[in-house]
Amino acid sequence: MRKQITENKEFYIISRSVDNAEKCRVIEVNEDSFKIKLNNKQKYEIDESVELFSMTSNGQLYFETIIKDVQEDILTIWFPVTYKYLQRREFSRVTLEKELTLKNGQNIINANIADISAGGLKIKTKEQLDLLKEYSISFEIDGKFFETKFEPIRIEASSEGFISSGRFSDISNYDRISLVQYCFRKQIENANK
Repeated sequence: MRKQITENKEFYIISRSVDNAEKCRVIEVNEDSFKIKLNNKQKYEIDESVELFSMTSNGQLYFETIIKDVQEDILTIWFPVTYKYLQRREFSRVTLEKELTLKNGQNIINANIADISAGGLKIKTKEQLDLLKEYSISFEIDGKFFETKFEPIRIEASSEGFISSGRFSDISNYDRISLVQYCFRKQIENANK
């Protein structure tokens, strides 16, 4: 796993507070730890538990570890004891049963979410959506409200209507990181059941 932590490798870092979710880049690798530079300065503390993840050729690398030192926007992180490769896709996908509203001009379409990731979602609708067309969407997960645009990239007919898989075409970094954290937590909860 240590060979995956190299200079200039990008990671997402998350503390127990989602407000501290941020992108970072490895700037130095040492014997027992490595240094990262945060894209935007956040409040992290020595001995704080953090989660880091990044896409690799083996899949999504995920691990928890402890902060060794904090110097402004540079954090020194202990190498983790354990790690996991979660999946080969860029963002973890988890099942989610939730209603969603899509808007296209004055047209409002009700949908049910089948699964979600930080990159997009799969939804079920009664009417067929248009491929590669942007739909404004809004939904809530764990008390957090998300507003973005959804672009269908694959549509299948089913006995109940249509299943559309697509990507978020306009999502803030903060919302994407919030979804990454939500999906990772759900994936870990499901693995521990």
